[in-house]
Amino acid sequence: MPAILGSKLPAVLGRVVDCFRRGRVSYVLIGAWALAAWGRPRATLDPDFLVLVNEEGLDRLSTLMTRAGMELDEMWLEWNPLLRRSQLRFQRQGVTIDLLRPRDAHDQQVFQRRRRKRLNRQYYWVVSPEDFILQKLKLGRPRDFEDAASVVERFREELDREYLEHWVRQLGVREELSYIMAS
Repeated sequence: MPAILGSKLPAVLGRVVDCFRRGRVSYVLIGAWALAAWGRPRATLDPDFLVLVNEEGLDRLSTLMTRAGMELDEMWLEWNPLLRRSQLRFQRQGVTIDLLRPRDAHDQQVFQRRRRKRLNRQYYWVVSPEDFILQKLKLGRPRDFEDAASVVERFREELDREYLEHWVRQLGVREELSYIMAS
């Protein structure tokens, strides 16, 4: 579980998830907060969510979130114009919240396998361990390999190998999975 500095984060997370509920938006917690559920946690105050919406739905969700007191990070959008239709960044009480739309068939599949996990005395939809590993392999940064390897280390025997093998072939990350499974 990431270290919580103060009591801001639980309130912010609750507010974000409430926006998802009001907007009837399926979501899954990804990134370092999902790592906290499945691997070796690292301290972060910045939750990332994959949200199952189209571009119009992302606009509606943005409106809900700003009405709920979250500030759309316009400067971030200015610096990342190609992400405008697929990712938004919000700020609330010093917490950065990233919302990402699915980019490929695997990202769509994540919603079918998400799991309810208790984090910080609250239940959230969290990406499955296998999908977390696949997401990290797709990104391919050194830190992502470390994160994926920590999940493999913890859940090696319980992982759905057939599911992983299917997607590593589809995503072209077979060698990457072999690398972390050998560690």
